[in-house]
Amino acid sequence: MEDPVDISRRIERLVKRVQRRDDYGRLLATGQVIHLVEQVDDPEAWRADIKRQARADRIKVRTGQTGDKLWAFLHGPVPEVQMAEEERYFHLLDVLKSRAKLRGHSLKVTLRDGEEALLGCEQCDAVGYADAASGPLVGGALFEEDCSPGKLPGTSAAG
Repeated sequence: MEDPVDISRRIERLVKRVQRRDDYGRLLATGQVIHLVEQVDDPEAWRADIKRQARADRIKVRTGQTGDKLWAFLHGPVPEVQMAEEERYFHLLDVLKSRAKLRGHSLKVTLRDGEEALLGCEQCDAVGYADAASGPLVGGALFEEDCSPGKLPGTSAAG
């Protein structure tokens, strides 16, 4: 079992890092950004800004609007290193789904950045952390406690 304090620190760092990113930063980190049109003040200006930053970085992007969705995607072949990271992440996610299910949890990805993820249960408040690049490193109530819908992780019936 991983150190709960270390897991908590890793979750905090992951959330803070992702929250600092603007849309272009998210595009670079994940390969895509999607918004509802109503969430963006000026869709054409948003697209132009994404394209301007990509040109400055000599990166190919595609932007567009489909119905009520505004989007930007990186365009071009995916580097081998990124493919290997994706493979490790999705392999670990498959293993973790089974592991969480053994505890009665229904796993969902709440936040992801590269090979790190904050995971949650769809039925209770249990959370977990996973880092496919670190061994992998996995921890949290999602993998250590049984699912109790309506009950907070780490609490007992005695209160």
